[in-house]
Amino acid sequence: MKVKNLLVSGCVCATMAAFPAMAATSQARACPVGKVTPASYTWDFQKETDGILHDVQVDAEQAFTHADHLLGYVQNQNFRWELQDFSWNSNAIELTQLKDLINDMGQKMCRLETIRRVDTPWQQNTIDRIATTLRLMADNSTDAIVFGSHNEHELWLATYKKYVNNLFDEAGSLRQSVDHAVKYAKVQRQEQILRKDLGIKASS
Repeated sequence: MKVKNLLVSGCVCATMAAFPAMAATSQARACPVGKVTPASYTWDFQKETDGILHDVQVDAEQAFTHADHLLGYVQNQNFRWELQDFSWNSNAIELTQLKDLINDMGQKMCRLETIRRVDTPWQQNTIDRIATTLRLMADNSTDAIVFGSHNEHELWLATYKKYVNNLFDEAGSLRQSVDHAVKYAKVQRQEQILRKDLGIKASS
């Protein structure tokens, strides 16, 4: 059984929903679009994007930690089986927490994808890259949950290891992308402040 998350209009806002007894389900919602107001014409959307990316950075760091724990489980599975520590329950806890973080980042991405058209090119590229990675993580985490819930004593199989390895690689890529974006945004803001203090025009 393979459950894939539904994506609406390229949005990753609702990736995986809560599931009873580790049975995964999928829900999809379109990203809400707010009404245009007079403030919309003066709102600093690029600054808002930088702020949201900073929030995503926190989630991405935690997601990488959970993916790293999962990788540790499968890499040390023989030793952990002997200690009765390598169980589906321990994996499920990490996957559930990872799923929640993907959902949270997905909600933030809804807003980023909504205002993407008024962002700078580098912000647009970052949003696209993060959205793609999140979709992959949503798919692999869902597949891992479904597989594990039906094969609790066969987590040593290559199929489950593949899902976990994919999640680790994707979480690492996500963390790096967001980190670089946040650092670049910070440097750019500092440059703007210095230019203003020195009276240097942006085109200089």
